[in-house]
Amino acid sequence: MNRLLEIGFEPAGHWLLENDKLNFELTRHSSQKNILYAFVCDGQVKYVGKTVRPLSVRMSGYKNPGLTQTTNINNHKRIRELLSSGVAVEILALPDSGLLHYGQFHLNLAAALEDDLIRVVGPEWNGGAPENAISLPASVSAESTPAIPATGTFVFVLQPTYYRTGFFNVGVIAEKYLGSDGETIELFLGKASQPILGTINRRANSNGTPRVMGGTGLRDWFAANAAIDQTIAVDVFSPTAIRLRANEG
Repeated sequence: MNRLLEIGFEPAGHWLLENDKLNFELTRHSSQKNILYAFVCDGQVKYVGKTVRPLSVRMSGYKNPGLTQTTNINNHKRIRELLSSGVAVEILALPDSGLLHYGQFHLNLAAALEDDLIRVVGPEWNGGAPENAISLPASVSAESTPAIPATGTFVFVLQPTYYRTGFFNVGVIAEKYLGSDGETIELFLGKASQPILGTINRRANSNGTPRVMGGTGLRDWFAANAAIDQTIAVDVFSPTAIRLRANEG
């Protein structure tokens, strides 16, 4: 682990079991893309990976692996086994600062370092040969949805500005369900197994109710799945994780 810390890896979070469900907590770099990450137990590096997606989205893949995602399935089971035996599993991360260049070309730090880190450090979970999938525990859903049940549901009517811009406002009755201003929120769209990331904005509306900013990802989903003036249902899994459902009839 010290070799990772020496080149700039930082503690980013940890894995935990909540009601026998695997979960993670990130204290930094949650929304960072182009990032190297490592799973560390008792100072030993167990796994090194990279992702071009936000770190929180990549961790969600391990939390709720799909049936064909061999690496996610295997690491999910390994992490669960360690946590069940009382061993902590830490998450370290090294973000790409964007400052490395070769001439006019940007060097992707994650892509450049991953292979050599695995070669030098030799994390046992990376291995060297193609892996066969370990069977998923019975408690793990085949679909990568949040493992906890919905804590509430609300609806909103898709306004023209929402449709064009990729955001929506949450009414007074439902505003208690969502988190604080500026927090990152996971948006599961329709039956998607992975979320896009948005932001909670409680400054846009004069009464302090949330505006969920989903950007082009949410805008494109609206365009493909809904129509102006249609009612969209929202399942709330946590203050920072929701699923939108269109075509409810």
